[in-house]
Parts: sequence; C-alpha cells; structure tokens
Amino acid sequence: MEPYAKLFPYLQNQEDIIYFDNAATSLKPEVVINAEANYNRFFAANPHTQDYKQAFEATQMITQLRERLSEFLNAPKNSSFILTSGATHSLNQVAFGLQSFINPGDEILTTSLEHSAALLPFIEVANRQKAKIKLLTENDHGKIVIKELLTKITDRTKIIVYASSTNVIGALNDVALINKAIRKVNKEIIIVVDAAQSIGHHKTDLSDWDADFIAFSGHKIFAPFGTGILWGKKPQLEKLTPLFFGGAMSDSVDLEGIGFKMKPLPERLEGGTPNISAIYGFLKAIEFVQSIGIANIAKYEKKLKNYAIIKAKNIPSDLATFYNLENDGPILTFNIRNYNPQDIATFLWVKYKIQVRSGSHCARIVQNQNIAPTSVRASFAFFNTTAEIDKLFEAILNSDNFLEAIV
Repeated sequence: MEPYAKLFPYLQNQEDIIYFDNAATSLKPEVVINAEANYNRFFAANPHTQDYKQAFEATQMITQLRERLSEFLNAPKNSSFILTSGATHSLNQVAFGLQSFINPGDEILTTSLEHSAALLPFIEVANRQKAKIKLLTENDHGKIVIKELLTKITDRTKIIVYASSTNVIGALNDVALINKAIRKVNKEIIIVVDAAQSIGHHKTDLSDWDADFIAFSGHKIFAPFGTGILWGKKPQLEKLTPLFFGGAMSDSVDLEGIGFKMKPLPERLEGGTPNISAIYGFLKAIEFVQSIGIANIAKYEKKLKNYAIIKAKNIPSDLATFYNLENDGPILTFNIRNYNPQDIATFLWVKYKIQVRSGSHCARIVQNQNIAPTSVRASFAFFNTTAEIDKLFEAILNSDNFLEAIV
C-alpha cells in the first residue's frame, strides 16, 4: 500500500513529514483536490434546476453521490442520505429534530467516550426537555458491553447514541450485534451511530447494522471539509424537524395561512445552497476508496497497528504508557512519563516532523480507568509505513532530554 502516498499532494509538498493525525482529518488525494477545483472552473452552477447544462450536471452530481454511497455502504431500501456539513451537523439535526418526541423523564443512553459532536447535542436536548442522560460502562478496552447495556434499558429509554469506533483509542464496537440486542428488548428505541471514526477505515454495512440514523463527515474519508452525511430510515427521517429552513426544501408557501409545504426527503432536510464543489469532491473521494477497497485498507492498517503494538511492548513501562493496545482501530494513544501531552506533540513535530494530536480529543468525560483524560494520539492511514512507525518509536526512546529541557 506504500505507493499510495504519492497520490496525496500534501505528503509530496512537505519534506520528510510523517502524518499520524488521520483520526482528526484525512488527507485529500489529488483526484479529490482536482474535482473541487475543476467544479469551479468548468461548472460553477447552483444545482436544483435544469435551466442549462452545467446546472443540470450539478444536480446529477448530487444524485450520483447518493447512489455511490448507497452502493458503498449497502443501504437498505426505504432509506435516504441527507447531505450535511459534517457529522456535527448531522448529529445536531437528529438531536434537535427529535426534541419534540422527548418527554420529561425520558432517557438517552450513551457512553463517556463519545465525541462532543455526539454528546453535547443530546445533553442540550435532555436539559431542554427535562430528560435524563445515562452513561453506559465500557469494558477495559473501551467497548460497549451488551449485557451491561441491556440492564440500563428501561421503558423510558428513547434514544441510544454511540460511536462505531471511538476516536480516543480506536475501540471498534460490533454495531450489528449491539443493535440486534437492543431491537430484541425494544424495537421502538431510536439508535443513533456516530460512524465518523470508522467510515474510512472499516466496512460499513447499513443493512446489517440496522441503526435508525448514521452520521459521518466527508473529511474523515478523504473528501473536502464541509461535507457530511446523515443517513436514516425514511420513517425516522420523516420525524425530524428540519434544523435549517431555506431554499430548495419547500414546494409552496401559503402567506394567508402563514405556512409552507415541504418537499419530500431528502430535500426537506437540505435547506439552502449545497456545498456543491465539495460535494463533487466527496463523490470522487468515495470512488477513490472503492477503487482501493475498504477491505484492503482495513487489512493494511491492521498490519500497521500490529506492528506498532509489537514496538510499544518493547518500550520500558516507566518511559511511556500505551492505552488499550488491543483495540482494532488504527490508533495508538500514549503518554510519556508525566509530561504534558502537548509538550510531547511539540517535541515530535520539532525534532522528528511527526504530526500527531494531543489533548482530550473532544471526549471530555472519559470515565474509563484505563484511559488517561489527556494523551497523545498517533493515528494511521493506508499510506503510512512501518518505517514511519519506527521513527515514532525512535522519538519516544529519545524523548527525555528534549522534554526535560522544555518543561
């Protein structure tokens, strides 16, 4: 998989850069960058009209993206893909779109490892509706324990929201198995899955998963910033009050009755001008991933992770602490002695040109005793190499002198 690095201009334009911040955002391949630029060069039209060739083609691009996603993610019939600006937008649309269905005393179940994009909207809705947030207890590896989850479900449980893969340590939940267990207890519970961390690394089968809503960002799967998806079963999407109101979502407006008639899905949840040049890049990103094969990506990234695990186990325990090495996601989370994670990240960049992420990783209520509240996160992609991982561990072994000097 190593030759794929040549397809990413960022890696070609930055001398000796090692990009290990893939969990924060994916790099953009040449084909995606060109698509977004070429849209503005050769199309430059607002969609949702057939008045002229370029506008019609712009509308077709949106249709093609939905069709490509449906194929890539094995979407079942009677479902729809809503175009959003990202996972945060998608999850807010679900939370606030369902607000009127949440009553005082109702319960929303989630975990302490959720990203703020998934956690905060539902906390806010719970506060507004006087509902309750109940936290599930993860196992030592940060995964949902189905038996424990089922004990938390009551007749007041309305929504369960969780990540397919956590962005802190890469714990990969068995979404299909979890959702099947929930459905056996109560088919009416609304299941929301944040797939942002897994979408570009592991197979997503929407038919098998049987969630009600799935959210993810395009920029996590090699697409431009400002793109995202809210997928849902149509009966559930129909329940949502739109988050935004604007052009392209209504069929008619009644000034006398002071009302309007909304278009059917998906347009009713897509008010306003779409980010069409980025959407074209999104289409090319999905085609790019399909050309490589998500199974091939997962297999190679697993190889990288296994290699990193072997290296980590050879590091003295009094030098560095690694968290939940056995997880399947291409993420390595660690700390060096008692140094501030930001100082560690600065050291890795200044001395080794390694780009990582430090901090809480937007998971601010972590309660798992096996995970530090703040850490350094190195996250891999299919263009990374074992030689780059060697460089990371060389840096860790040589970290003391530099870190002692700056602390």
